[in-house]
Amino acid sequence: MTDILGLINLQCPNMMKELSMKRPLASEPFGAKFRLMDFALSNMVNAGIDTVGLILPFHSRSVLDHVRSAKEWDLARKQHGLYYLPMDEEDEILHPNEGDIYSYYKNLRYVEAGQCRYLLISGCDVVANIDYEKVLHFHRKHNANITLVYKKQEADCPGEGYVLKTKANGHVTAMKKADAVKKDENLFLGSVLMDSELFLRMIRRANIGGKRKFLNDVLADNVETLRIFGYSFDGYAKRINSINSYYQSSMDMLKLENWRDIFHQDNRIYTKIKDEAPAKYKEEARVTNSLVANGCIIEGTVENSILFRKVRVGRNAVIRNSIIMQNTNIGEDAKLDYVICDKDRDIQPEAILEGTEKEPLCIIKHEVR
Repeated sequence: MTDILGLINLQCPNMMKELSMKRPLASEPFGAKFRLMDFALSNMVNAGIDTVGLILPFHSRSVLDHVRSAKEWDLARKQHGLYYLPMDEEDEILHPNEGDIYSYYKNLRYVEAGQCRYLLISGCDVVANIDYEKVLHFHRKHNANITLVYKKQEADCPGEGYVLKTKANGHVTAMKKADAVKKDENLFLGSVLMDSELFLRMIRRANIGGKRKFLNDVLADNVETLRIFGYSFDGYAKRINSINSYYQSSMDMLKLENWRDIFHQDNRIYTKIKDEAPAKYKEEARVTNSLVANGCIIEGTVENSILFRKVRVGRNAVIRNSIIMQNTNIGEDAKLDYVICDKDRDIQPEAILEGTEKEPLCIIKHEVR
């Protein structure tokens, strides 16, 4: 698929301020060793796309530290490869959260220089393993100008989203923004395949109208004038737009069928490699239905939980239904239930921390409990 240019917008708003005020959504940890951006980047690489541009968020240090040269994604190349497309400081100060059209407009040169017939655009707020080769075949079969990837919802999905209405052949007849997406509605997943020349014309025209516009709104305005089709994705896909959706999607990975759908396919999800010793389970350790990353040392009980790298669980400590990020020390006799603990935390011995399934307790960075 060398005729496709990849473009990932990492400026997705982070609605999980309970975890970090400055960490962008793209670099939020997920699934014991991954970051949310890994899914969008891996999906493109798995489709054979050898040139990918990352539109960076303002606070981009964690993104740059994670991706580095992109050798894990086979994008560290002399020709093509990965391109960083940074945001100017004045953009963040003068035009915060006003829209993404100007971000695309500033990077039109990247699209022009790519000289590819197609452009694949993605966000970074969806956990999914999407086969974009199938999307391309669908796009060509229907002679589409634009193809949008969507997922029919199996349950109500809180939070704003764009809903598609399609005909039996996939032709999109309406695209509207909803305050909440209901069961059986078609949620747009943020992946767009379109002709590069059409994208250039569309963005230039939209930018004249002002910087407050979003690409999704421009697409919605052109439903009646362009051949826009919707590709129905039937695998696991969940959008991360809140602490609750992040927690629920993380817990979904403890179900074998979901884990296999995301990570045990021919198309792999890649991430930054860290060489760590295997997890060590002491004699007193009891671990059930959990994901435990390398470098962990466990002396207590872990149930239905996710432990990132280098988590230390003290003797007689009990962790249930929780997400514990890397380099966290859980003191002896501590008890955690429905907790999301950010990295580098120190939980005091005998501490009792409890949340609920719908409102997990968040322990932010650099806190001592």
